[in-house]
Amino acid sequence: MEAGDVTMVDVLVRPTVSRLLAPRLRRAIAARLRAAMRLLGRSRSQVALLFTDDDEIRELNRTYRKLDRATDVLSFHQRELRGETDPAGDGIFLGDIVISVETALRRGRGKRLPGELARLAIHGLCHLFGHDHQRAKPAAAMRKLENRLLRQSRARAR
Repeated sequence: MEAGDVTMVDVLVRPTVSRLLAPRLRRAIAARLRAAMRLLGRSRSQVALLFTDDDEIRELNRTYRKLDRATDVLSFHQRELRGETDPAGDGIFLGDIVISVETALRRGRGKRLPGELARLAIHGLCHLFGHDHQRAKPAAAMRKLENRLLRQSRARAR
């Protein structure tokens, strides 16, 4: 780590999915998120990452998005940001990323779970910076950022 680099990723794992996530995998996903944040120049920022089950993420989705179904990842930003370069995102708690491990396992058929969880975590991080994929042009920008962070964070994760 560089001087002044305090990138924090707090990882919480619900008991209902803990058997699916070895401690080594938890650390690896947190390392990928930290690396992605450093790549964005946000080494002083923090996020919380919650691994949960379909029941809890469905409840969150129903409560906050009015969608009564489980999903793979939800993000809850602490502050609305206008992209990853928004200076308001430096040195703050960015928000929470919630991943349903059960949905990740189902949707990631044919993919390895570590790669799918890393993708979802970085996807959630992009949402914390204000990116969205509801319209074509913003979706393309988000996908480009997500792919770059996935590729580069793999080499830099520690």
